[in-house]
Amino acid sequence: RDGSALDVVEALGDAHQLSQVIGNLLANACVHTPPGARVEVRVGAVRTGPDTGGTDRPGRCGATAALPAGVEVCVVEVADDGPGLAADAAQQVFERFYRGPSADREGAEPGSGLGLSIAATIAGAHGGRLELDTRPGDGATFRLLLPRSVGAGP
Repeated sequence: RDGSALDVVEALGDAHQLSQVIGNLLANACVHTPPGARVEVRVGAVRTGPDTGGTDRPGRCGATAALPAGVEVCVVEVADDGPGLAADAAQQVFERFYRGPSADREGAEPGSGLGLSIAATIAGAHGGRLELDTRPGDGATFRLLLPRSVGAGP
C-alpha cells in the first residue's frame, strides 16, 4: 500500500517511552496469541467514545480513569483474533506482577508481569490511557490513547 495516502497522526511525548509501550503491546501479542491467530496494528486519530475508545463500557477496562467523551486523541491499537480474556483476567492485566496465560509456545519465557503496568504508567504520564477491549472467544484489543497535538493533521 502507498504510505503517502495515509494521514499523519501526531502526539507529543517521549519517543523512547512511547516506543517502549508499543513494543510491549506487540511482544504481548506475540506471546499470548496462539499460533495461527491474526494480529493487527492500527494507528489513527479519533474522538473518544464507547465505540472508539477512551471511555468505559462493558468489555473494556483501563489502567486509569476514563477520558472525557469527545476528546481528540491519537490511537495505536494492537488487536488479535485469539481467544480473548475472561472478565476477571482482563481486570488484572494492568496490575503489577500479573501474568496471564501464555499461548502454548515451546520455549517461551514467562514474563515478569510488569510490562503492561509500566506501559499504563507511561500512557498516564503522557495524559493518555492504556485500555483493553476483550471477551472470551472474541480476541483482544489493547489501545494506547494519547492527546492529539494541537494543529496536527486534518
